[in-house]
Amino acid sequence: MDINTRIYTADTAVLSDSGLYRRLYEGAPQPRRDKIDRFRFPKDKRLSLGAWALLDYALREAGVSERTLEYNENGKPRLARRSDIHFNLSHSGTRVMCAVSDSEIGCDVEQMTASVPDIAGSCFCPEECAAIERCRDEESRRAMFFRYWTLKESFCKAVGLGLALPLSSFCITIRGGDITVRQNADKRQFFFRSFPHDGEYQYAVCSAEKQLGGIQLITASIGDTPIT
Repeated sequence: MDINTRIYTADTAVLSDSGLYRRLYEGAPQPRRDKIDRFRFPKDKRLSLGAWALLDYALREAGVSERTLEYNENGKPRLARRSDIHFNLSHSGTRVMCAVSDSEIGCDVEQMTASVPDIAGSCFCPEECAAIERCRDEESRRAMFFRYWTLKESFCKAVGLGLALPLSSFCITIRGGDITVRQNADKRQFFFRSFPHDGEYQYAVCSAEKQLGGIQLITASIGDTPIT
Protein backbone atom coordinates (compact mmCIF):
# COMPACT_ATOMS: atom_id res chain seq x y z
CA MET A 1 0.00 0.00 0.00
CA ASP A 2 1.43 3.36 -1.03
CA ILE A 3 0.31 6.30 1.09
CA ASN A 4 1.47 9.86 1.28
CA THR A 5 3.44 10.85 4.35
CA ARG A 6 1.08 12.71 6.67
CA ILE A 7 2.04 14.76 9.70
CA TYR A 8 -0.49 15.67 12.38
CA THR A 9 -0.44 17.71 15.58
CA ALA A 10 -3.04 18.33 18.27
CA ASP A 11 -3.38 20.11 21.60
CA THR A 12 -4.19 17.88 24.58
CA ALA A 13 -5.42 20.78 26.73
CA VAL A 14 -8.96 19.81 25.68
CA LEU A 15 -8.54 16.59 27.67
CA SER A 16 -8.89 18.65 30.85
CA ASP A 17 -12.60 18.13 30.11
CA SER A 18 -13.29 15.07 32.27
CA GLY A 19 -16.14 13.87 30.05
CA LEU A 20 -14.02 13.88 26.90
CA TYR A 21 -11.09 12.31 28.74
CA ARG A 22 -13.26 9.50 30.11
CA ARG A 23 -14.86 8.80 26.72
CA LEU A 24 -11.51 8.48 24.96
CA TYR A 25 -9.93 6.57 27.84
CA GLU A 26 -12.70 3.99 27.89
CA GLY A 27 -12.38 3.51 24.13
CA ALA A 28 -8.61 2.99 24.23
CA PRO A 29 -7.18 -0.56 24.16
CA GLN A 30 -6.17 -2.06 27.49
CA PRO A 31 -2.38 -1.78 26.93
CA ARG A 32 -2.75 1.96 26.35
CA ARG A 33 -4.96 2.36 29.42
CA ASP A 34 -2.38 0.46 31.49
CA LYS A 35 0.32 2.83 30.22
CA ILE A 36 -1.80 5.88 31.03
CA ASP A 37 -2.50 4.56 34.53
CA ARG A 38 1.23 4.28 35.28
CA PHE A 39 1.66 8.03 34.95
CA ARG A 40 1.38 9.98 38.18
CA PHE A 41 0.51 13.45 36.90
CA PRO A 42 -2.70 14.35 34.99
CA LYS A 43 -0.70 16.24 32.34
CA ASP A 44 1.26 13.10 31.45
CA LYS A 45 -1.91 11.02 31.39
CA ARG A 46 -3.47 13.51 28.96
CA LEU A 47 -0.40 13.42 26.71
CA SER A 48 -0.39 9.62 26.59
CA LEU A 49 -4.12 9.43 25.84
CA GLY A 50 -3.87 12.28 23.33
CA ALA A 51 -1.01 10.57 21.49
CA TRP A 52 -3.12 7.44 21.08
CA ALA A 53 -6.18 9.41 19.95
CA LEU A 54 -4.09 11.28 17.35
CA LEU A 55 -2.54 8.03 16.08
CA ASP A 56 -5.99 6.47 15.79
CA TYR A 57 -7.18 9.47 13.79
CA ALA A 58 -4.10 9.44 11.54
CA LEU A 59 -4.42 5.71 10.78
CA ARG A 60 -8.11 6.05 9.95
CA GLU A 61 -7.32 8.97 7.65
CA ALA A 62 -4.79 6.71 5.88
CA GLY A 63 -7.36 3.90 5.56
CA VAL A 64 -5.56 1.63 8.04
CA SER A 65 -7.76 -0.32 10.44
CA GLU A 66 -4.95 -2.23 12.18
CA ARG A 67 -4.33 -1.03 15.75
CA THR A 68 -2.27 -3.79 17.41
CA LEU A 69 1.17 -2.49 18.38
CA GLU A 70 4.52 -4.12 19.04
CA TYR A 71 7.89 -2.58 19.92
CA ASN A 72 11.44 -2.97 18.68
CA GLU A 73 14.37 -3.56 21.02
CA ASN A 74 14.76 0.20 21.56
CA GLY A 75 11.10 0.75 22.39
CA LYS A 76 9.92 2.21 19.06
CA PRO A 77 6.27 1.19 18.45
CA ARG A 78 5.06 -0.27 15.15
CA LEU A 79 1.97 -1.97 13.78
CA ALA A 80 2.18 -5.68 14.53
CA ARG A 81 0.73 -6.93 11.24
CA ARG A 82 1.39 -4.07 8.81
CA SER A 83 5.07 -3.89 7.88
CA ASP A 84 4.13 -1.60 4.96
CA ILE A 85 2.90 1.18 7.25
CA HIS A 86 5.14 3.12 9.64
CA PHE A 87 4.32 5.76 12.23
CA ASN A 88 5.96 7.77 14.96
CA LEU A 89 4.68 9.80 17.91
CA SER A 90 6.07 12.69 19.92
CA HIS A 91 4.76 15.01 22.61
CA SER A 92 5.90 18.05 24.56
CA GLY A 93 4.12 20.63 26.69
CA THR A 94 0.48 20.06 25.77
CA ARG A 95 1.11 19.15 22.12
CA VAL A 96 1.17 15.70 20.53
CA MET A 97 2.53 14.90 17.06
CA CYS A 98 2.04 11.89 14.77
CA ALA A 99 3.67 10.98 11.44
CA VAL A 100 2.35 8.15 9.22
CA SER A 101 4.15 6.90 6.10
CA ASP A 102 5.00 3.88 3.97
CA SER A 103 8.66 4.49 4.84
CA GLU A 104 10.46 4.47 8.19
CA ILE A 105 9.63 7.79 9.82
CA GLY A 106 10.59 9.80 12.89
CA CYS A 107 9.07 13.01 14.24
CA ASP A 108 9.64 15.36 17.15
CA VAL A 109 7.87 18.30 18.75
CA GLU A 110 9.49 20.40 21.44
CA GLN A 111 8.11 23.19 23.58
CA MET A 112 10.71 25.94 23.38
CA THR A 113 12.16 27.38 26.56
CA ALA A 114 12.63 31.12 27.03
CA SER A 115 16.37 30.91 26.34
CA VAL A 116 18.88 28.51 24.77
CA PRO A 117 19.44 25.53 27.12
CA ASP A 118 23.04 25.15 28.25
CA ILE A 119 23.44 21.66 26.77
CA ALA A 120 24.33 22.29 23.12
CA GLY A 121 28.04 21.67 23.71
CA SER A 122 27.43 18.17 25.02
CA CYS A 123 24.69 17.13 22.57
CA PHE A 124 25.53 18.90 19.31
CA CYS A 125 28.47 18.60 16.90
CA PRO A 126 30.85 21.62 16.53
CA GLU A 127 29.25 22.71 13.24
CA GLU A 128 25.78 22.80 14.82
CA CYS A 129 27.05 24.78 17.81
CA ALA A 130 28.79 27.25 15.47
CA ALA A 131 25.59 27.75 13.45
CA ILE A 132 23.69 28.59 16.64
CA GLU A 133 26.37 31.05 17.75
CA ARG A 134 26.28 32.82 14.37
CA CYS A 135 22.63 33.78 14.89
CA ARG A 136 22.18 37.52 15.25
CA ASP A 137 20.28 37.62 18.55
CA GLU A 138 19.00 35.51 21.44
CA GLU A 139 15.61 34.82 19.83
CA SER A 140 17.26 33.58 16.63
CA ARG A 141 19.65 31.39 18.63
CA ARG A 142 16.75 29.94 20.58
CA ALA A 143 14.83 29.11 17.39
CA MET A 144 17.94 27.57 15.78
CA PHE A 145 18.72 25.47 18.86
CA PHE A 146 15.26 23.92 18.88
CA ARG A 147 15.29 23.47 15.11
CA TYR A 148 18.46 21.40 15.42
CA TRP A 149 17.14 19.57 18.48
CA THR A 150 13.91 18.44 16.80
CA LEU A 151 15.74 17.45 13.61
CA LYS A 152 18.23 15.36 15.57
CA GLU A 153 15.53 13.70 17.66
CA SER A 154 13.51 12.90 14.52
CA PHE A 155 16.58 11.23 12.97
CA CYS A 156 17.22 9.10 16.08
CA LYS A 157 13.62 7.91 15.89
CA ALA A 158 13.64 7.33 12.12
CA VAL A 159 16.61 4.93 12.39
CA GLY A 160 14.79 3.18 15.25
CA LEU A 161 17.48 3.77 17.87
CA GLY A 162 15.95 6.58 19.92
CA LEU A 163 17.98 7.48 22.99
CA ALA A 164 20.42 4.65 22.23
CA LEU A 165 21.95 6.91 19.56
CA PRO A 166 23.91 9.81 21.14
CA LEU A 167 22.87 13.17 19.71
CA SER A 168 26.53 14.18 19.41
CA SER A 169 27.37 11.16 17.20
CA PHE A 170 25.95 12.70 14.01
CA CYS A 171 25.71 16.16 12.50
CA ILE A 172 22.82 18.00 10.84
CA THR A 173 23.56 20.66 8.22
CA ILE A 174 20.99 23.34 7.36
CA ARG A 175 21.51 25.42 4.22
CA GLY A 176 18.37 27.38 3.51
CA GLY A 177 15.67 24.77 2.94
CA ASP A 178 18.19 21.98 2.34
CA ILE A 179 18.74 19.75 5.38
CA THR A 180 21.23 16.86 5.35
CA VAL A 181 22.85 14.56 7.92
CA ARG A 182 26.40 13.24 8.28
CA GLN A 183 26.22 9.97 10.20
CA ASN A 184 27.43 6.38 10.49
CA ALA A 185 24.38 4.82 12.15
CA ASP A 186 22.43 3.79 9.04
CA LYS A 187 23.38 3.36 5.36
CA ARG A 188 20.05 4.55 4.03
CA GLN A 189 19.42 8.07 2.72
CA PHE A 190 17.39 10.31 4.99
CA PHE A 191 15.23 13.31 4.20
CA PHE A 192 14.09 16.04 6.60
CA ARG A 193 11.45 18.70 7.02
CA SER A 194 11.51 21.36 9.69
CA PHE A 195 8.31 23.30 10.22
CA PRO A 196 8.32 27.00 11.19
CA HIS A 197 7.82 27.34 14.92
CA ASP A 198 4.63 28.94 16.17
CA GLY A 199 6.35 30.95 18.88
CA GLU A 200 6.11 28.20 21.47
CA TYR A 201 6.69 24.87 19.69
CA GLN A 202 9.09 23.56 17.04
CA TYR A 203 8.38 20.52 14.84
CA ALA A 204 10.51 18.27 12.60
CA VAL A 205 10.21 15.01 10.68
CA CYS A 206 12.78 12.61 9.19
CA SER A 207 12.07 9.93 6.58
CA ALA A 208 14.20 7.03 5.34
CA GLU A 209 14.44 6.84 1.55
CA LYS A 210 11.39 9.02 0.91
CA GLN A 211 11.29 12.67 -0.17
CA LEU A 212 9.24 14.98 2.05
CA GLY A 213 8.63 17.89 -0.28
CA GLY A 214 5.18 19.42 -0.13
CA ILE A 215 3.97 17.83 3.11
CA GLN A 216 2.17 20.02 5.61
CA LEU A 217 1.67 19.93 9.34
CA ILE A 218 -2.04 19.14 9.78
CA THR A 219 -3.74 20.43 12.92
CA ALA A 220 -6.31 17.98 14.28
CA SER A 221 -8.81 18.39 17.11
CA ILE A 222 -8.72 15.58 19.65
CA GLY A 223 -12.32 16.34 20.51
CA ASP A 224 -13.24 15.25 16.98
CA THR A 225 -11.11 12.09 16.97
CA PRO A 226 -13.11 9.37 18.75
CA ILE A 227 -11.22 6.10 19.18
CA THR A 228 -12.80 3.16 17.34
